[in-house]
Amino acid sequence: NNYIIEPSSAYYANALGSSDALSGIMIGAAPWFALVSAVGYSFWTNYSYKHPIVFAGILMMIGNLLYAGAYSYKSMELCLIGRAISGLGAPRVINRRYVADATPFRLRTAASAAFAMA
Repeated sequence: NNYIIEPSSAYYANALGSSDALSGIMIGAAPWFALVSAVGYSFWTNYSYKHPIVFAGILMMIGNLLYAGAYSYKSMELCLIGRAISGLGAPRVINRRYVADATPFRLRTAASAAFAMA
């Protein structure tokens, strides 16, 4: 839901019974919460990669279910909570740190580019 939200957020906000103005908050909620979670994931990955990535995956699943379920309940609040939880579960910092730690220095740029394309 990271790419589909931009062109469809105004339609989704209208379908939930809200104004177009809330579509910007819908778009911006996940990146702001991802910024907050990046600090926690950065510390947590000092000890393990498995637990943070599983936790992030669970948060993404819950957040996306809430975001999608908001349509059934016509609830903008549920939509925004879902977007916030999706942002908290954004594993980008974990994945990039793993690539940086697990690959040799000379292959790091290629590995990072390959990860970004996947």
